[in-house]
Amino acid sequence: MTRHISAALALGLCAACSFAASAFFEKGEAAFVANKPQEARPLLEGALAEDPANETIYLYLGIVYQQLGDPEKSTATFKRGLAVPGTRKDLLYYNIGNNLFSRKDYALAEEMYTSALAANARLPEASLNRANTRLAVKAFEGAITDYTIFLQLRPADPQRPKIEEVIRLLRLSLDEEARKRAEEAARQAALMNDVMNALNTAGEGTQNISVESIQVRQDSQDIDIKD
Repeated sequence: MTRHISAALALGLCAACSFAASAFFEKGEAAFVANKPQEARPLLEGALAEDPANETIYLYLGIVYQQLGDPEKSTATFKRGLAVPGTRKDLLYYNIGNNLFSRKDYALAEEMYTSALAANARLPEASLNRANTRLAVKAFEGAITDYTIFLQLRPADPQRPKIEEVIRLLRLSLDEEARKRAEEAARQAALMNDVMNALNTAGEGTQNISVESIQVRQDSQDIDIKD
C-alpha cells in the first residue's frame, strides 16, 4: 500500500506555482508527464542549472531519480528543494520518506512523513505511508490512527476494503495483547502472593529456632555454673 507521488499528482499540486518557463523546463516537464524519466533527467538538470530557485524542478527531478533507481540522488535533490523559499515541503518530505521506506529505514521514514503532515495535515499519501511504516515496526495503535485518517481524507479510495480489514486485524491483535498482559499481571500477582506467604512462614520458623537456641544456650550455661 506504499505510494509515491505520481507525475499527475505532482503536476496538480504544483499547478499554482509561478515561474518563468525555460525551454529546458518545458521539455523536461513534458517528458516527466509522459513518464519518460530517462529523457526527462538531462532536461530537468539543465532547467535546474538555469533556475535553481524554481521549486517545482526539485520535485520533478527528485521523482525522476526515484524512477531511475537512484534514491540517494533523489533524496539529495529533495533536500536541496527544502532549502528553497516557498517549496512544497509536504511533497519533498513525503518523497524523502518514500526513499527511506524503500531502504527499510523505518524510523527516519516515519520522521519524514510526520514532517510532511506537519506541513500539510491533509496529504492523504503521507498518512497512508506513515501507517505502513508504523505497521512495519509493530506500532499498531499509531498505524490504526493513520489508516483511519487516510480513509477520512479518501473515503472512496479503492484500497478501502483492504485497509479496513487491516484495521480490524490490528484491533484484534491489540485486544489479544491486552488480554495476555492482564493474564500475565494476574499470574505475577499470584506468584508474589505465594512468595510473601512463603516468606512469612519462613520468618515464623526462624523465630522459633532462635528462641530454642537461646534456651539451649541458657541451659548449657546453667550446667557450667553448677560444675
